[in-house]
Amino acid sequence: AARSGRGKVIKGRWIDVNKGDSRNPDYRSRFVGKEFNTGTDSSLFAATPPLEALKILISTAASDATRATHIMLSDVKRAYFHAPAERELYVEVPREDPNWRPGLLGKLKLSLYGTRDAAANWQRCVADHLTSLGFRQGLSNPCVFWHPRRGIRTLVHGDDYTSTGSLTQLSWLRQELEKKFDMKTQVVGHSNSEGVQREAKILNRV
Repeated sequence: AARSGRGKVIKGRWIDVNKGDSRNPDYRSRFVGKEFNTGTDSSLFAATPPLEALKILISTAASDATRATHIMLSDVKRAYFHAPAERELYVEVPREDPNWRPGLLGKLKLSLYGTRDAAANWQRCVADHLTSLGFRQGLSNPCVFWHPRRGIRTLVHGDDYTSTGSLTQLSWLRQELEKKFDMKTQVVGHSNSEGVQREAKILNRV
């Protein structure tokens, strides 16, 4: 890509992370940007939901005497790559690229891990998608959502969605999420329906 006078150029590097453990390794190799913090910029802020929001969702499901409320945990794979880039930003193309040549730059169309605004871009992507489905975004925290017609409560922490509702409504939400994102989903509850589990892990908590 040819760089304009406004665009910023950053370096990148490969990061290998074991998302599993020593017994069950699950390695991810990802090319990330190396954009460093050079000062405060409120436009780069991305919120996270308070732990109390997660506790409220779990309490809502546990307190349902009919046992009809379930919890759905959805993890978006490579989440930031779904969020459009908001700045003119270029990255040095790594040597592993078959088109590599010295000085070759790539202009980002989507957000890259390691860039300062990637989390904020992803948060806008999430909010735009959920509100388009009929959810209302929280006033006290932008990471919590409520669907008044379908009775679904959802919070989004990074790339993790936690939602409560009936199996029917959660199935609808799962289908809508999977239309847009590549996801891994678990459902927890009292139902004996296929695929419903009795426990799962969210934010390193069982």
